[in-house]
Amino acid sequence: MGHTNGTADDRFERLRVAAVERLDLLDTPAEERFDRITRIARELFDVPVAEINLIDDERQFTKSPQPGGVVQNTLRTDSFCDVTIQRPEMLVVPDATQDDRFASRVTVTGERHVRFYAGRPLSLGDDLRVGTLCLVDTTPRAFGAEQLQLLDEMGLWVERELQDTADLDRAAEVQQGLLPRNQPSYPDYDVVGVNLPAKTVGGDFYDWHGTDSTIVLTLADVMGKGAAGAIIAAAVRTAFQSRAGDDVAEAIDEVNAQLALDLGGLGSFATLFHAAVDTASGRVDYADAGHGLTVVVRRDGTVLRLEATGLPIGIVADGRWSRGSVVLEPGDRLATFTDGLLDLFDGTLESLGLIAAIVREAPAPVDAVARVVEIAGATRAADDITFVVVERRSLSA
Repeated sequence: MGHTNGTADDRFERLRVAAVERLDLLDTPAEERFDRITRIARELFDVPVAEINLIDDERQFTKSPQPGGVVQNTLRTDSFCDVTIQRPEMLVVPDATQDDRFASRVTVTGERHVRFYAGRPLSLGDDLRVGTLCLVDTTPRAFGAEQLQLLDEMGLWVERELQDTADLDRAAEVQQGLLPRNQPSYPDYDVVGVNLPAKTVGGDFYDWHGTDSTIVLTLADVMGKGAAGAIIAAAVRTAFQSRAGDDVAEAIDEVNAQLALDLGGLGSFATLFHAAVDTASGRVDYADAGHGLTVVVRRDGTVLRLEATGLPIGIVADGRWSRGSVVLEPGDRLATFTDGLLDLFDGTLESLGLIAAIVREAPAPVDAVARVVEIAGATRAADDITFVVVERRSLSA
């Protein structure tokens, strides 16, 4: 493209476009956090148009147009903002018809009839200018130092919102990266899971690891969503990982004792299912902290729900949890999940039969997980969803 002129510029442009794409805001609907800024800008500067624009390699996407109802994707080469992002300084064009850079552009000669333009480049780290906050008028006008300062300050506001988006995206990468990547390598078992946050990050997690003869599985649902829920979930996950041994009830006792004061101080708690599977016998020892969303789907199609064996952690500091046991016979599947999965159906425990049917009818655990992902993708989930399936393979498999 004509806006680069060498290897260094080409590399910088690739980094800049990559930064735009990482924001994951292109072709997304309006958001109040951005629209609030452009509404205020339009009123403060008394201009007919105020916009937040993002610019990728070929186009300009208007994330927040004021007023609305405009075409949100336009050619980058027709844009004033394409010039703005080439330098860190703000760009002011008092009268576009008198500026050789813009006088012949269709936005000036055509029906938009742009005369005045003021653009503030929006940057992420390393001076990667991803877009602009701009003001447009159909009549020429002056723009003084005080107005420049005010536009600069409003640009900082937009940048904070964009940085929050970038930080959350990075947090999501980290959170997903901490989930188990591989199932325990036992020839007689399949273990598959998925975590689908309602927001960028969430308060659900699952974890598993194996010893020579045991698969240890944990699934938890922290009260709260978003970044706050994710921070608490990370603390719960770390607390479990630091404890060795197969006594599942004792592990919950110890995690609760460690975290009860912190959770109580935050007004939060967590429900969870923690289990140890003996791979030789299929015996599952488990403790359930107020969760109650685990079912065993037998090979013959019957369903057993595993009840809670104690309160959620964080409710009382000296809580105690009992241990339950169930045996997975060859061909049986255990499914544990968070209540966000219920919300994909009717939101009540009546949905357990539908979820059990997904587990039972799937050719393999991975297919059951794929089905849940498909349903979640077709539904606007209001809560985090985590779903794990463990199968003891049948002898004939």
